[in-house]
Amino acid sequence: MIYISANTAAVDAAMVTKDRAVRGLAEYHKIPLEELAVIGDELIDIPMLSIEGIGLAGAPSNAQDKVKEAVERRKGFIAQSKVLDGFLEFYEEARSRGITHIVSDRDGVLVKKGDLSRGKEFQSLAMQMGNNNNPYVSILTGSGMEQNIGFMEKYGLNANLAKNQEVQRFPYLLLVENGTIHVNVLTGETINYCKSLNPYFLAKLKGEFEEIVRQKLEQEVFPTLNLEWSTEYADQAEKVYIAPKQSMSTFNIPRKFRDGSDYRSSENAALLRKAIAGIMAETADKLGMPHTML
Repeated sequence: MIYISANTAAVDAAMVTKDRAVRGLAEYHKIPLEELAVIGDELIDIPMLSIEGIGLAGAPSNAQDKVKEAVERRKGFIAQSKVLDGFLEFYEEARSRGITHIVSDRDGVLVKKGDLSRGKEFQSLAMQMGNNNNPYVSILTGSGMEQNIGFMEKYGLNANLAKNQEVQRFPYLLLVENGTIHVNVLTGETINYCKSLNPYFLAKLKGEFEEIVRQKLEQEVFPTLNLEWSTEYADQAEKVYIAPKQSMSTFNIPRKFRDGSDYRSSENAALLRKAIAGIMAETADKLGMPHTML
């Protein structure tokens, strides 16, 4: 099964959803679900926000409407503030409820549109988490390693956290590609769980599927929206970047127009997301790959 989701920054076709990663984390570290909280803002986060028995589900005020609806169904917590301020509200709510562990999305919850300027605030929290009834925080993101290097540096996810004994005990607190790769923030070492996925299906997703989607976009969509391919993550001005991931196929939505204005909130971006998701679904059908749209 592949799961297709159209989010603000990208359209993904993934073999693993975030609920599987959260359940695996809880099971491995023997964290009771009722002591675990999750927070997210995009459609890709809905599976983890909907886990039965979870202690608390939440969203910042900037979350998509469908995400807020999922949180409300779980009788969860919707913050009054956006992004990091909303996360900090949620953190205090979780702490007051005796939550021991929080799994948080990255973009839209801890980071706003690639702005890493508030990293020091998270660093301060991370130095205290896990101690004195402060919930421990794991970060679960659909982005890959390449997209997290700057984030780790600015948000203090590095060897400095060794001062926190709880981080020494549990250093794999950054989970990328929907949790298929776990990153030790103290050493940079990774544990790769892609080997647990169906190798034939994965090869098909990253091979034939991704190539067909790429070709159809170039032939059918790019001319209409005046787009090009990007070969560098930093170069996304009216260019589509295919993120180098191991367990999912990800087509990034351009960050900006050539004049520097925001692309992702534009009508063109909405058209592009719909087109990519549609082509992905058509391609999955053609290749006989079961799929569902999140």
